[in-house]
Amino acid sequence: MSATTVEVQQFRPVQHRVTFGGLVRSEWIKFWSVRSVVVTMLASVVATVGIGVLFSLAARTALTSGPPEAQAGVNGFAFNMMGAQFASLVVAALGVIIIAGEFSTGMVRTSFVTAPGRVGVLAAKAVVLAANVLVLQGLAVFVSFFLGQAVLNTRDLGVSIGDDHVLRALVGTIVTIVGVALIGLAVGALLRNSAGAIVTVVAALFVVPPLLGLVPDSWGGDKINEFFLTNTVANFGTLTASPAYLEIGPGIAAFAGWIVLLGALAVLTLKSRDV
Repeated sequence: MSATTVEVQQFRPVQHRVTFGGLVRSEWIKFWSVRSVVVTMLASVVATVGIGVLFSLAARTALTSGPPEAQAGVNGFAFNMMGAQFASLVVAALGVIIIAGEFSTGMVRTSFVTAPGRVGVLAAKAVVLAANVLVLQGLAVFVSFFLGQAVLNTRDLGVSIGDDHVLRALVGTIVTIVGVALIGLAVGALLRNSAGAIVTVVAALFVVPPLLGLVPDSWGGDKINEFFLTNTVANFGTLTASPAYLEIGPGIAAFAGWIVLLGALAVLTLKSRDV
């Protein structure tokens, strides 16, 4: 009979803790390592600049050679920013992809094992997404503006960045795009399915608002229209404010409220549901 020696392992405290900065660096690497994300990001820039210039050409034609009925309602600046509206759709899908895509591939399990609190992962994704969309779409919006206004100025139809409300409208356009991207991220975390989340966001941003105009004011249709998602900042990204929408300050507050509400629901979902 021989004695068995059992080696007792000494407890070793964790030497490297996961910090929020580390999560942000990790999400930054993942963001630019996924081909579909890079392609989607570049597509949003092309949409903002390319479509913006094309619509500026169309606006110039309508305002200079079109019949009077075709000129009615043509706003050179609004046409110039049409590309940014298409880019909003693209970045919303991007927000969905970076979180719902991880659920579909199972990679989110690794992320949650690294950061069991889960909230830090979602917050890091939000920071990385907002920073990249802010920088790239900020540049794209200004490039689209200067190119589009150069097209319109060939017929003396453009505006200058120093004119009243122009810089504010450009900033409003960029802020709206960043907010839409964060809404896409929150919806993606809530539904965990890329196709379903993208359809939901597209319907909420582009299908529901026109339908709200059909709701009678006696049923609160005017208030619902004012406070619904991006309608809240409709006057932030335009040169001429419309009385049908909220003023700029309250509109920004309401838009931020939507983002916080959806983000809070996404956090609650991540904390309460298994992967």
